[in-house]
Amino acid sequence: MIHSDSIQYPHIQLNLHSRLECGIGLPEVMITLLLLSMGSLALTQLQLKNLQSAYQSYQDSRLALLHGEAIERLWQQRCYLSNMNDTERESYLIDAFPDVFSHASTDILAPTQVWLNHKPVFIDC
Repeated sequence: MIHSDSIQYPHIQLNLHSRLECGIGLPEVMITLLLLSMGSLALTQLQLKNLQSAYQSYQDSRLALLHGEAIERLWQQRCYLSNMNDTERESYLIDAFPDVFSHASTDILAPTQVWLNHKPVFIDC
């Protein structure tokens, strides 16, 4: 006779209810979710740091290009600018090239700062 909870074979009898149940309990699930959420937060933080450094790199590149353009403008007009005093030179450069030179006197792209740091040679003027 075969019962619903056991299987009989000629030599072997298996009782399905007597084996241990192997399953995943609530603590294991909670620990797994905690580890996954911590990993997700770490990846998010890493992505934010990556975006910050990419933006900083963009700003540094932009500033370097503007600084190079400011130096080129000084060299292009070195003969004309050499005949001006500091105030006239600053006013002219800010008015003529507002997208390159800064109005703030302490800025690295202020005309006076660029002129003092990269003063062109006037031998051929």
